[in-house]
Amino acid sequence: MAPDITTYQEWFAQYVAGYVQAGSDDQQYIDLKRDHTLRVFENAKQIVDSLQLDSMTMKITLLGALFHDVGRFEQFRLYKTYSDRESVNHGILGCRILKYEQVLGHEPVEIQRAVRSVVAMHNKFVLPSALPEHIRVATHIVRDSDKLDIFPVLVSNFTHDGSMNDVVNMGLEEGATLYTPEVLYNVLNGESVKYGDMQYVNDFKLLLSSWVFGLEYRASMRLLDERGLMVRLLDTLPALPEMEQVKQVVRDEIQRVLADGVS
Repeated sequence: MAPDITTYQEWFAQYVAGYVQAGSDDQQYIDLKRDHTLRVFENAKQIVDSLQLDSMTMKITLLGALFHDVGRFEQFRLYKTYSDRESVNHGILGCRILKYEQVLGHEPVEIQRAVRSVVAMHNKFVLPSALPEHIRVATHIVRDSDKLDIFPVLVSNFTHDGSMNDVVNMGLEEGATLYTPEVLYNVLNGESVKYGDMQYVNDFKLLLSSWVFGLEYRASMRLLDERGLMVRLLDTLPALPEMEQVKQVVRDEIQRVLADGVS
């Protein structure tokens, strides 16, 4: 049975309300991250339902999903960007906010520390190898849930008929057929792509494509496939022979995981 975290959902709503900028163009970016958080939370619940978790791990996971981007609001207020590279690490900032606000003060210390750890690590390129099992599982679920929601947000932006949005696309250079060869190489070889390696918008698309190699749970891949998210993303790649190779590699990985039958 899922834990009742209604009190924390109410806190989150009130916290975000403090950043409301009625009448300002910036309000859309606050709404963007608020709505994103709520969808990530729902994704996490679906993945949790597919697994057999103990009650503590389940609670840590759901709280981690709810608070994973709590640092984004202060990040945008201070820097007017969602690029960690150009401002601060939003995961670390979120961890500090939770501690400063004493949001989890009524929870056992183990849960407090675990949730803050999930928030601090959800955006790391690679997780530490020696994590306690409950933190490792919770963080992987949040990371998968986060990726599942970022897909439609970004694909919608990529296919928009107007100019690219620098807040969402991190100010990357546009160009219909431009991409970084090293980024392409990583994807074709089933490797992850680092944000710091990106120069062009097409690199961002390739990075997102590479996420199929990093999804931890079969339920995550199933949701990705059922929602047609990767198909929509791949359709935005330029019409180049090497991009056709990317499409095939990505499709093969999705089918391999879904056929494996392992959660």
